[in-house]
Amino acid sequence: MQNLKLDEHLSHEIAAAVKAALSTTFGVEVVPGQPEIGRGMVSLVGDVSGVIALVQEGLEGTMTLCMTFETVRDLLPRVVGNAVSVTREMTVDAVGEITNMIFGQIKTQLNKRGYGLKLGIPSVVTGKGHFVSQFHRGPYMIVPFYLDGQLFQVHVALYGNSKDDSPIAKSS
Repeated sequence: MQNLKLDEHLSHEIAAAVKAALSTTFGVEVVPGQPEIGRGMVSLVGDVSGVIALVQEGLEGTMTLCMTFETVRDLLPRVVGNAVSVTREMTVDAVGEITNMIFGQIKTQLNKRGYGLKLGIPSVVTGKGHFVSQFHRGPYMIVPFYLDGQLFQVHVALYGNSKDDSPIAKSS
């Protein structure tokens, strides 16, 4: 089994999953930005976030999809029609479903290559301008995406069980 690392390979898998999920479901094209890999605490700012647990032998973590209500409100009429008034409850449900689609696709692709990932059930956090903070000081990756000029992010935080097994890829 391969160990998951915060590297270019993972950022490509995330970008492909986000692009495929939003293109297939909403008929939109998103543009991934330059991923950021770092260590320490980070706060994501958004209005609605899907958070899902990621588990691999010897490794735990979270994946978070963080969006603004405006972005979700712009997406939903593409599937429910313009005559339907988009409610806060609809945006929460939509982000939960989008989170499932994106991370399910990431899991499927990586497991085909022997990663043995398991994902949990997503939780959705809401509130205008809320912060999603990871309370660990370990490694993370943030992949930004742009949809019609609007920013949303996917954040991955990994926690290895051993100091010798860092989830950040070493530069060659």
